[in-house]
Amino acid sequence: RTGEVIRTIGSQLVKYTRNEQNQGPSFCRNMGMRLANSSWILFLDADDIFHNAKIEILNTCLVNNSAIKAIGHAFTVKDHTLLEKNDWIPAKLPEPKPITIFQLLLRNRMVTPSLGVAASNHIFFNETMKNAEDHDFILRTAEQYNIWYLDIPLCSLSRLPLTAGGLSSHRWNMRRGEINMYINYCKRNKLYLLIPFLVLLSLGKHVRNRLVLKNEVD
Repeated sequence: RTGEVIRTIGSQLVKYTRNEQNQGPSFCRNMGMRLANSSWILFLDADDIFHNAKIEILNTCLVNNSAIKAIGHAFTVKDHTLLEKNDWIPAKLPEPKPITIFQLLLRNRMVTPSLGVAASNHIFFNETMKNAEDHDFILRTAEQYNIWYLDIPLCSLSRLPLTAGGLSSHRWNMRRGEINMYINYCKRNKLYLLIPFLVLLSLGKHVRNRLVLKNEVD
């Protein structure tokens, strides 16, 4: 009943679009970005929650630094009660700091619901990718603009990436998507010698995660 509930809001600020067929997350996010008429875009997946002060905090960062074209922040997992409290927010917010491409290659410190991008960036998700499309989007954004990072958890996820549930439960498919993302990055930037290192890095993370999962089961 999502459509019925949204229509009861009665605000012209809210646009509701429903696909007759499942087109995947990248298609839906791109559609939302094209329908939006605001200067900034935030993403929120179905099972995740924003902190009630997130927009206000991010807006403060943007007002204080006009150079920011993309910003990410920390996140928590299954910690929705924290999002209803404000006493953990420091009186003086930490300054957002730019993240290097190298840091983003080694580890994706953000997830889609913890990312905000300027609409003027005109960078969209790769709809041909079924896995690691969010990391790919972040990398391509970072190739064009500095991505800034705010070390405050302003959203909570229902589950960690690459854990049980949803598309992320297909661990090997996700890892293959990451490898494909690395190869595409190296080809775009003509960094072919970096491909073996990044492929081994991804495989190493896969083995490590499998061992951690096995120990948890045992």
